[in-house]
Amino acid sequence: MAGQHPRGAADGWRLSLIIPAYNEESNIRQAVEEADAALAGLTRDYEILVVDDGSSDGTAAEVLAAARRQPNVHLLRHPVNRGYGAALRTGFEAARMDLVAFTDADCQFDLADLALLLPLTKDYPVVTGYRMQRQDPWRRRFFSWGYNHLVRALLGTRVRDCDCALKVFRREALAELLPQSSGFLVNAEMLARAQQLHYRVAEVGVRHRPRLGGHSKVSLADIPRTLRALLPFWWSRVLFAGPDPDPSTSWTGLGAGLLLVLVAAVALFFCRLSCPLLEPQEARYAEIPRQMLAAGSWVVPVLHGEPYWDKPPLLYWLVMASYSLFGVHDWAARLVPGAAGVFTVLLTYLWGCRAVGPRAGLAGALVLCLSARYVYLGRMLTMDTLLCLWVVAALAAGQVAVQGPTLRRGWWWASAAAGALGLLTKGPVALVLVAVPLLAYQLLDPRTARPRPRAWLAYLALAMGLAAPWYVAVTLREPGFLHYFFWKHNVVRFAEAFDHQEPVWFYLPGLLLGMLPWTLLLPGLIRFLGRRPARAAARRPAALGFFLLASLWCLLFFSAAECKRALYILPAMPTLALALGCYLDAGLPRERFGAVGLVLWRRGSRLAHTATLGVLAVGIGGSLLAVGLGLWRPIIGIGLAGTAAVVLAAAARFGPRHRPVRSWAACGAVTFVLLLLAIHQLLPAYARRFSLRGHVRPHAELCADPAVVVACYPRRWDSVSFYLGRSDVRVYTADQRAALVADLRRRPGTLLFVKPGPALDELLRAMPEGLEYVPRGRQGTVRVGWVRSRWEAQPGLYASR
Repeated sequence: MAGQHPRGAADGWRLSLIIPAYNEESNIRQAVEEADAALAGLTRDYEILVVDDGSSDGTAAEVLAAARRQPNVHLLRHPVNRGYGAALRTGFEAARMDLVAFTDADCQFDLADLALLLPLTKDYPVVTGYRMQRQDPWRRRFFSWGYNHLVRALLGTRVRDCDCALKVFRREALAELLPQSSGFLVNAEMLARAQQLHYRVAEVGVRHRPRLGGHSKVSLADIPRTLRALLPFWWSRVLFAGPDPDPSTSWTGLGAGLLLVLVAAVALFFCRLSCPLLEPQEARYAEIPRQMLAAGSWVVPVLHGEPYWDKPPLLYWLVMASYSLFGVHDWAARLVPGAAGVFTVLLTYLWGCRAVGPRAGLAGALVLCLSARYVYLGRMLTMDTLLCLWVVAALAAGQVAVQGPTLRRGWWWASAAAGALGLLTKGPVALVLVAVPLLAYQLLDPRTARPRPRAWLAYLALAMGLAAPWYVAVTLREPGFLHYFFWKHNVVRFAEAFDHQEPVWFYLPGLLLGMLPWTLLLPGLIRFLGRRPARAAARRPAALGFFLLASLWCLLFFSAAECKRALYILPAMPTLALALGCYLDAGLPRERFGAVGLVLWRRGSRLAHTATLGVLAVGIGGSLLAVGLGLWRPIIGIGLAGTAAVVLAAAARFGPRHRPVRSWAACGAVTFVLLLLAIHQLLPAYARRFSLRGHVRPHAELCADPAVVVACYPRRWDSVSFYLGRSDVRVYTADQRAALVADLRRRPGTLLFVKPGPALDELLRAMPEGLEYVPRGRQGTVRVGWVRSRWEAQPGLYASR
């Protein structure tokens, strides 16, 4: 094939050939002789640079002997073995010619095939061969096939044979492609960099021969080493190559942005806290601290006179403190999740400002605050809202601690302290949600600090040490606590269908629909992540990768659990919101952060306009549905639906011609108004419909007398205890119906809360003729009534109020 190109010498090619060699004594002499003969047939102006990478055999001596016979041969030496990539870089930096090629010292390539590659360098800055009829063992060919597919998928190199060791570069292009890696990743790195810089790459089929002698330096053990190099390179140089924000601008406009976020969060999380408590979780988590406060039990949570070991006590302590300040009210209990929701939004904003800049931080915080599912779930009196706050705090402090070449120990300890609060809120799941993304981030991004095992042990020791006093104290009082809590409610609950069994995809629809309209940005974010050019990679900051890691890990972890509840996914929302904020920021002009509110008004888009129209349409449908379900009076629902319809028509008509109407800021404003209306009007109506407060409160005065017996059948409703202020409510299950009837016979005058339907019908059939059940007050999700003797008039008990 080389004989077909006799004009090579006349083309004026000036060629440097790099041959890295490590312990190639048996091959190097023939490799140099073949290279000199091939290059002499192609051009008169060439050099052969053999880089001895710290060989321990006679490789260097053979090259020196060849250099004495052939003046175009030169030896470069590393005193110690530095790796294949480092050897190539040394040769590239020493090359003097206009074209630079390289090959291996194992003589598996016929260098006469350079005659096929060199002419293409006139049009292509990079020309690479691919091995035809490859002469390697099947195992190596299989590994190479898998590696090539992986490199094409991750790095977008598009070449069929990434590691073919016969490539030619134009010198001016090579200056931009010099490898940073020392190992076998060098080919993938250079080709990925060429792709990022939009360098055209040509491929040419070349002949391949069996290895002359010696043995290949590539082994099975190189696969994990190559992956350990490939994945961090893909992560830090292809996916998230953007620099950290300038510290001098990280807090620009902080005050105005903080005020905007604070006003929105307070309006959404503190509005209408006095809504009735919903069964079962809200009522239970309001009643436990009430009973703890009444009993003076600050160590062991109690419910109805029994230790309640399901959850740690931090939420209970905070609610008890609220009761002590404001009295025992449902709104006083809800102050705790409301404050947690507000602080989570503020923390998301401050973290975003620090990690990705003020504009992305503001956008991410507003996305979170204006996500209907986060607002609805975040206002509920449960452990998960408080856990979400501590997880976000620990993730934020941990990410700041490792972002940079050295570990920031103050932030590291702050992350551990937040993890300790998570341990006191819901147990070890807090550390699981934090530690795994931090570890993955350190492994994937070489720009981060790498805490040593000692630092990780100190982290865990501090987190567990701060939480340990309560765990030790409760264990000393309740010896069965450790097994029940850690094994049953953590390990078994995760691995088995303890309760609330759902399919593996359970959280995904709720996450996507619950964060609308902002999840409409996800397809664009995915396309943004898939862009290969260097400019696109530079717009994706390192912290964006961490946000996505944290969100995906939370989603995967809870999806893998057998027991699933909608609230569990809350910690995934702040980091996902920050990722969407980064994407919004990347599409905005590059001016510095200006006046608050202008950050999202800068540029209109068709998607934002569509999202605004969609939000208004949901408002119309929701208003009409609320009327249909009887939650709103017709005049209110139809009035709001009509107003939204007018705004929708105006936005549809004038939006395409007016940039502000087509902006994400307009979408956010409309979303905020509708969320505020829903919280102020729809949520209380929904709570009144499905809560028990309206059933219980009318009887509080009569039930203040402890002589009045209160009972529930066939299950417990903690709202009964909470709104009556009673800790002695009796509970009878369906299996205990006979015991209930017997107690009713002995104690007529019992106020009975019973589930309507079959349970009530069966109870009435089992009740003796001497007793009757007299409904009293509001009826609905439960039936409330007095059980009395038919022969005794008790007007004080059942007369209408």
